[in-house]
Amino acid sequence: MVLPRSNRGTPAALRSRLLIPALVALVAALGGVAFGLARDDAVTALGALLFLPSAALLFGIVAKRHGIGPFGPSNRRGD
Repeated sequence: MVLPRSNRGTPAALRSRLLIPALVALVAALGGVAFGLARDDAVTALGALLFLPSAALLFGIVAKRHGIGPFGPSNRRGD
């Protein structure tokens, strides 16, 4: 069985060094929001949301480098 290209790139993407800072940013954002909400501190909760764009960009860079998701090759044929 031949796997689509996006599935073949996934294991390589999981070994990417950019996933570590992406995961750290995501955990910091989620942890900061949870901490801020638990302590009724809106400034901390909203400030922690600033980590989400960084995490999204880093995950997007990894996906683009490895051709995963919408960055993968298209199966449509040109007319």
